[in-house]
Amino acid sequence: MRMKQISRAAGIAAIVPVAAALTAAAPGTALEQAAQLWFVPRAQAAAQQTPVARVSGERAYQHVLALSQKIGPHPAGSVQDRSSGEYIASQLTRDGYAVEWQPFTFPYFGVRRIALTVPDGPALHPRAMEYSPSTADGGLTAEVADAGLGRPGDFGGQTPAGAAMRGKIALVRRGELMFRQKAENAADAGAAALIVYNSQPNDFAGTLGQAARIPVVSLSGTEGQKLLDRVRSGRTVAHLDVQTVNERRTTWNIVGTKAPPAGTAAGGDAGKILIVGAHRDTVAGAPGANDNTSGVATALETAEVLKDVPLGVTVRFVFFGAEEDGLYGSAEYVKHLERGRIIGMINLDMEGVGERLIVAGRGDDTLVRTAARLAADLGIRVDVRGAEGGSDHVNFEKAGVPVVFLFRPDDQYYDTPRDTVDRVSPALLEASTRLAVATALAAAQTK
Repeated sequence: MRMKQISRAAGIAAIVPVAAALTAAAPGTALEQAAQLWFVPRAQAAAQQTPVARVSGERAYQHVLALSQKIGPHPAGSVQDRSSGEYIASQLTRDGYAVEWQPFTFPYFGVRRIALTVPDGPALHPRAMEYSPSTADGGLTAEVADAGLGRPGDFGGQTPAGAAMRGKIALVRRGELMFRQKAENAADAGAAALIVYNSQPNDFAGTLGQAARIPVVSLSGTEGQKLLDRVRSGRTVAHLDVQTVNERRTTWNIVGTKAPPAGTAAGGDAGKILIVGAHRDTVAGAPGANDNTSGVATALETAEVLKDVPLGVTVRFVFFGAEEDGLYGSAEYVKHLERGRIIGMINLDMEGVGERLIVAGRGDDTLVRTAARLAADLGIRVDVRGAEGGSDHVNFEKAGVPVVFLFRPDDQYYDTPRDTVDRVSPALLEASTRLAVATALAAAQTK
């Protein structure tokens, strides 16, 4: 995969990116004043590096190795989830941050065992849909019946695909209806279980949103089509064994706080809070090197660089739990939000793979515009977007907090076992961290 190599800051313009990036702002604005605070005269440049210049992609990459390779997959609620929290807390403590573990419960889903076999049939590799219930302990053996797209009429014989479903395993194609609706339709028709095969050749992970009445698994489009051909050629019996866990478990948001020094400089406000966030959990079975150990590494490197920098506001680094299960960690954090004190939230997700870097946010776009200007000064190409969902900034947006979401969308292997450390680029981590640091500096110096 091609990786765009981002060079380090060089020369005065790169050494003082905040000052240069904000010169486009109107004279006398708060942003310009923030830039002035971080201007380093040429005579001092050789003796003192600015925070942005101290960013190290290689140092950030060490966090990726520790979390993704040594700890491995760490879905929320697992033993490894606790280990990842301990690692993050240790790094923040080492850098002098006050660390808090914020516990909360969430609906945990796990897979103990899964298998789908057809006598003398093709090898099949099913995935349990999130919140699928289990089969009986020994699994179930039943005829597989084609039920089209899983619409109500597809189960009752009104269409060519329809067939009597009672006690059978329904086979449906992905598309048109939500997975949960397909499962409800199948259960209403008396099916014992549901298989959803992809409309594309590859496999996929799906969620039912909440517990269903019958077991539901997914297949790749390639394997699903093979099974469908077999079903259409004659009576096909399959054995499905799914053993899952559906229960409430505890996980944590790990919070590291850096308060402004006593006697905060003019223009600062010790009562205000800037949040830099990244979710720390992975999906089951995925090492999560890019999603989202790369975001955690970027946030930890930002914390490392800013640890001794006097800032005008309180800065909190929040590593959210249970993002992959439904943004539960950020929802819990926002429940206790100090409304009126939060000046912004920088969200870091998937920073280590793919050339495109998206800068996004909706509502108050102050941080988005600031980050875009700073990226131009740093020589980092970005695409500026409006609303982008799917990560923890969404809960802050709903609460009316200005956000900027930094992420790289072009990774076909995220949330899979192939999300490994060899695919993560230290150079891309460095670029994302430089932009995060510069944006945090500008925001923290702005009233």
